Amino acid sequence: MIIDKQINVLASYFFCLVHEGMRRMKERKTWQIILFIAMCVSLNIVGKLFATWLELPLWLDSFGTALAAFYGGPVVGALVGATGNLAYCVVNRLSAAYSLTSIILGVIIGIAAHQKWFDRFYGFMKTASYAMLGSLIVSVPINFIFDNGYTGNKWGNGVIEYLLERDWPPFVCKVLGQLSLEFADKLLTVFVAYVLIRLRRWNHNENEEKKKLQGTTAHTAVALCIVLGMSMLAPLNVQAASGSKTGTSDYNDYVQSIYSSNNGLPCGEANDIAQTNDGVLWIGTYAGLYRYNGREFRWVDEYESVKNVNCLYVDEEGRLWIGTNDNGLSIVIREKLVNVIDQSSGLPSNSVRSIVRATDGYYYIGTSSSMQVLMMNNGLKPANTLTEVNYAESITSDKYAHVVAVSSDGTLFLMKGGAVIASLKLPGDAEVFKSCCFAPDGKLKVGSSTNHIYTYDVFGDKFNYVSMLTCDGVASINNLNFLEDGTMFISTDSGVSYVDDNGYHRINTNDFDNSIDHMLCDYQGNLWFTSSRLGLLRLAKSPFKDIYGSIGMERQVVNAIVAWQGCYYIGTDAGLDVVDKACHDQIHNTLTSELQGKRIRCMYVDDQDHLWVCTYGSGLWEYSKSGESWEYSAEKGSFGNRARIVTQLSDGTMMAAGDTGISFIKNHQVTRTIGHEDGLINSMILTVTERSDGTILAGTDGDGIAVLRDGKVEKMITRDDGLSSGVILRTIKDPKTDGVFVVTSNSLCYLDTDGSIRVLDKFPYFNNYDIWVKDEDTLFVMSSAGIYVVERDELVEGGQIAWELLDARRGLGTSLTANSWNYYNDNGELLLPCDTGVYKIDVEKYNSDVRSYRMQLASVNLDGVPQPIDNRGTITVRQGVNRVELGPEILNYTIQEPNVGYLLDGYDTQWTIVPQNSLNSINYVNLPAGNYTFRLAIFDSSGERVLEERKFPMVKEGEFHEQPFFTFYILLILSMIMIWFTWLIVQRQLNQQQIKINMANETVMAIANAVDAKDLRTHQHSLRVAEYSVLIAEEMNCFKWWQKNRMLSNLRKAAQMHDIGKIAVPDSVLNKVGRLTDDEYAKMKSHVIRGAEILKDFTLVEHVEEGTRYHHERYDGKGYPDGLKGEEIPLFGRIIGVADAFDAMTSNRVYRNHMDTGYVMNEMLRGRGTQFDPDALDAFFRLLDKKVINLDEIYAQKRAEIDQADQEQSEELKRRVEEDRKIQEAEMKAESAKPAEEPKAESAKPDEPKKEEGGTEA
Repeated sequence: MIIDKQINVLASYFFCLVHEGMRRMKERKTWQIILFIAMCVSLNIVGKLFATWLELPLWLDSFGTALAAFYGGPVVGALVGATGNLAYCVVNRLSAAYSLTSIILGVIIGIAAHQKWFDRFYGFMKTASYAMLGSLIVSVPINFIFDNGYTGNKWGNGVIEYLLERDWPPFVCKVLGQLSLEFADKLLTVFVAYVLIRLRRWNHNENEEKKKLQGTTAHTAVALCIVLGMSMLAPLNVQAASGSKTGTSDYNDYVQSIYSSNNGLPCGEANDIAQTNDGVLWIGTYAGLYRYNGREFRWVDEYESVKNVNCLYVDEEGRLWIGTNDNGLSIVIREKLVNVIDQSSGLPSNSVRSIVRATDGYYYIGTSSSMQVLMMNNGLKPANTLTEVNYAESITSDKYAHVVAVSSDGTLFLMKGGAVIASLKLPGDAEVFKSCCFAPDGKLKVGSSTNHIYTYDVFGDKFNYVSMLTCDGVASINNLNFLEDGTMFISTDSGVSYVDDNGYHRINTNDFDNSIDHMLCDYQGNLWFTSSRLGLLRLAKSPFKDIYGSIGMERQVVNAIVAWQGCYYIGTDAGLDVVDKACHDQIHNTLTSELQGKRIRCMYVDDQDHLWVCTYGSGLWEYSKSGESWEYSAEKGSFGNRARIVTQLSDGTMMAAGDTGISFIKNHQVTRTIGHEDGLINSMILTVTERSDGTILAGTDGDGIAVLRDGKVEKMITRDDGLSSGVILRTIKDPKTDGVFVVTSNSLCYLDTDGSIRVLDKFPYFNNYDIWVKDEDTLFVMSSAGIYVVERDELVEGGQIAWELLDARRGLGTSLTANSWNYYNDNGELLLPCDTGVYKIDVEKYNSDVRSYRMQLASVNLDGVPQPIDNRGTITVRQGVNRVELGPEILNYTIQEPNVGYLLDGYDTQWTIVPQNSLNSINYVNLPAGNYTFRLAIFDSSGERVLEERKFPMVKEGEFHEQPFFTFYILLILSMIMIWFTWLIVQRQLNQQQIKINMANETVMAIANAVDAKDLRTHQHSLRVAEYSVLIAEEMNCFKWWQKNRMLSNLRKAAQMHDIGKIAVPDSVLNKVGRLTDDEYAKMKSHVIRGAEILKDFTLVEHVEEGTRYHHERYDGKGYPDGLKGEEIPLFGRIIGVADAFDAMTSNRVYRNHMDTGYVMNEMLRGRGTQFDPDALDAFFRLLDKKVINLDEIYAQKRAEIDQADQEQSEELKRRVEEDRKIQEAEMKAESAKPAEEPKAESAKPDEPKKEEGGTEA
């Protein structure tokens, strides 16, 4: 029932609004109404288009709606708003959904106009706020329905993204995004409507409107500043090492790697290889083209014209020319296919066999039919066809524009300027030309089908024979290739050879010895050979040399190495191997035969140049260089048959140990054996070290270290003494002190000179085998992970250690043998026992082989879409991109696997370092706007030092909300919203206060009028007293500037109510014409106390009680009710007292007319300092002098009042005046006679004259 009534009320109200709107519209002509509505709709559409065009943080589509709603009512406003939205559907179909927003806006403004809110500034503020909130409430759900809460405006969406990045709740972000738009737009819309309405009214009634605008000028200025503030817002170059070498190299020392179908190259064969300027290797096969970056072979299947490849060529501009077997010639630039030339383009055949560019700019294309000459002139164009050059398998050019080719029949052709100028064939059919190449000195080298290389001087445009080189051990020279140092490589059907300054050399390529057709030296100096049958061979330089592999020896587990009789003797699990000092040949002798099948654990060469060999099962053997031998076994009195270690003491005695004890040998005799029964701990001896004092440390396999002195066990050092383990693998003398490094089974320890032991726990690895002392400062720690190179001082001091690891990633392609004995040859070479043979490392130059690494970004994907890098190498990330995927690529073809680090300056805080083979795509999500630098670097093995680095600039175009000005916009819009709503709240409070003040004023006026109405003698007396009091206070300037307005207002109201106590005085006393009795006079005087009691709880006016109670106090203290004097009397009482007395004497009363001017002035002046406050009275007289209080006007008004009185009242007044005059004369005479006595008027008797309200005698 209640709801029905409310609906009926709302319907009635809405009907009234519609009726009023229709009434307004009927006042206009039809064409005016149509024109007005069309103008409003057009204003909406134009505003919307303008805001969209300038991308403003506003809609500007509601100005017409606001005007229509104000003048035509809510229905017209809603109609205009909806029509504008529907019309804008032509531009944006979603506009129709927001018609509801425009309808709500029209209704709100129409209601506001009906309520006359636009008549006041606060009403404008309310209207704008309701319009803003109404639009927000309607628009936010529509946003969620159609666009997941986004606003459709870049500024609003920017606010949403800005807050989302700071982890605000999504719903709140999207509401605030819409609020930022609605606040600015609706505030501007309603403000413009408000200003137009005010201007129109001002135009109709200028003077009156000026008065009305005075009160709102400041508010309008502030609002204008806000609106204007909102409107202003609308608005690779890394130097690569060449493949040249500064000295002669033994290429047999290079590490060989074969790539075929079982380890990376799927097709298992390779026809040609080329390297583009970026460092990428391209391998042509019958199965297509492969791209190799040092890590993976990728089949390039995106080139439709490339299905199988015969030859490859890279010109000086870096273009990759691909000669196919059946699709002609394809040209690739930066991995993009740019041109295809086949028979349809003039190529003699679609099978391309060879390609070269002459220095005069001609390109020579050898096909299976004839030679095609091309020239670059606005594209590739045929220049000539050389039909006599058929099936050119090999082709080369020099710096003088000569081009030489070898045809399939063995004919050598010399060409220049696109024409054949000479030809040559070998005599007979037994040998024909097979390949050709110009040497760096300009000589032409031509390989034959046998094993000869002919040298010709191409001078005078003909072939001039120079010499012939016979290459032993090869057949059919397929390719000749020169390095920059002049070394010539020879690729044949039976292997690879090379010729350098030292002559002709064969390279042992082991099984890669068939159909080797082409050769390439990459930018790092690695050598690549292609075989149409075997695949791809890489020869890579390494700090480690695989001796067994380079010689071709059978792999063995090596335990010990020594140098003896000019050779290296290598003890293995299967016997003894011997190689020459150059490590080129394996040697067999009587010892290798004698020790075959015996496990050799240790070897030693003593100062007599005798070789000592520890066998595991056959005892200890001593060999002299003359061939003599001595056996030390259990049967001969030694420790046993399983010898583990042998060494020579400082006195020349040999010390050997095994599984059952230690033996001392001298002059081929066992002088002493310490066995278990002699107190030695029951475990095998693994290592012995003699200290400078003669003490021997014997490391055991589980019982710690036995300390021997004078052939006896002095003590045992165990875990209780600080060792980390009882298994002692090695004890090594410290090169700087008498301390000893101890290698245990789980860590490194250090035995100080004082006998204390500490664990070197800062060392990065635990499974260590041995320590080799390079010098006083550098130690090589052998371990299962490789070789750690550390500084001695850092290791001993126990702090942080900088280390370098030499492992498989540095070329150590095997594992070191545990408990083995390496050998240093004093030439900087350390020979390492390994589980696959012997590796040799140059300990002085192991880092000199570090090459440059070409680094690039192989791919850049932005949100999954490939993005090219511009010519400057800059990566540009557009606005709206959330995911950046970088594909870094290290073009490394060495056997070393470097540590690769990457860091995005400006985003990452530290390097991410991984092994090269673990480097994958790198993703960055939601990068903030800014300039970045993607840094790609090669680190040393410890990951602490950057060896080489490349930088790629990256520019992330700022999202709109990431622009510098957007933060200012956010702060400004937030500040404006806070200011607006704070201002609205304050204005509402002020409005409420004004209502209360108005009510208070009306109350005061009602009370004052009631008092005046009760006392017939004091008509409008209270209003005049209030006016005089305010004028006196202003003249006195008695209030501070910040209190003045408030205090004057309070004084005015207090003065209006100063006689409110007369309400309690009986009318018979109040309006008595004759004299008052004492009792009546007492009742009359009580009105001040009664008035104070009435107003004591009246809080609307400050100090109101003071004006009422104390306005009859005298300055000399003789007044009533409290007898206060001087400034004890409150200021309000003193001021009102002066005003009250003046008005009482100058007013017409029932019982008399106003007093004469001279008498009044004399009485006022006579009361200065006695009855009146001198300051207040002086201010009053100044007002009279300034004519602010004009006595002439006052008395003219009083005389007019007298003239209007009826005759009877006039006669009564005359009688009373005469009577009063006599009384006054008598009193004045009496007072003149007695100046010191109290005036009789203060205590009037019943027969004395009646007193005036102001305290002055009447």
